[in-house]
Amino acid sequence: DDESILTYLGAEDSYIHRSLPSETQTMLNESTIEININTQDDPHILKIGQSLDATKKEAFTSFLWDHSDAFAWSYADMPGIDPKIVVHNIVTIPNAKPIKQKMRKMHPRIALL
Repeated sequence: DDESILTYLGAEDSYIHRSLPSETQTMLNESTIEININTQDDPHILKIGQSLDATKKEAFTSFLWDHSDAFAWSYADMPGIDPKIVVHNIVTIPNAKPIKQKMRKMHPRIALL
């Protein structure tokens, strides 16, 4: 029985980022526990809610174990995606002399001084 995560969490709205029921918002702020869904030598850590009862915690952990191949833990796990799309290079001139910028006026509410 493959229920969606939104149904499992009790979210009525399929667009969870737009509006969450207040009970779901409370759930998102609760403390979590870490579970490992791989071996001790190569851990893959996920966090689940600490307030889940034992049966739901066991069911959710089992679900995550069964579907652990759906998670991408490294770029090697995502064949066909070029790593260059996430690599950021700052182009610098090695012999350039650093230049200090002049101080700018800031609004008093956001000024640090």
